[in-house]
Amino acid sequence: MYRKTNILTTIKGRRLEYVGQLVRMSDDRNLKKVILGKPDGRRKEGRTTLKCLDCTENDLKSMGVKRHRKKAEDRSVSAIILNEALV
Repeated sequence: MYRKTNILTTIKGRRLEYVGQLVRMSDDRNLKKVILGKPDGRRKEGRTTLKCLDCTENDLKSMGVKRHRKKAEDRSVSAIILNEALV
């Protein structure tokens, strides 16, 4: 009856938009350094917690998208991938 969008597809789409913006940022931005960086040291023992980027990479793998960071640099290709995710 109603054409409401599914909340999970909305979240997936927003995550993909966010990762696309992160990839296109210049390398000297602090936000990009913090989110995409690999800190030194060791993590706690046990199951590792998933980050937003891990969930996004899993979404892209399930969609069959390879080399997503290279594709995110081109806005037109990124928009096509985003539209596929929202369907």
